[in-house]
Amino acid sequence: MSSELIGKTIGTYKITGVLGRGGMATVYRGYQENLDREVAIKTLSDALLDVPGFSDRFVKEARALAKLSHPAILPIYDFG
Repeated sequence: MSSELIGKTIGTYKITGVLGRGGMATVYRGYQENLDREVAIKTLSDALLDVPGFSDRFVKEARALAKLSHPAILPIYDFG
């Protein structure tokens, strides 16, 4: 995934730019109009869809991270 998502909407989030890329994910700048806030949106590589057990690990990680509260960690508002 790259800049082809800029201008598109995922759920209530409009993709407005790219913040960074890595081997497994791209992080986009987004905007959530209904709550009038900017957000970061992390999209994972499509290649991970074929990794056995990845989906379960993704859900476990999202739930664990959502419980954390620290100034250096962005809060998780949503995942899917």
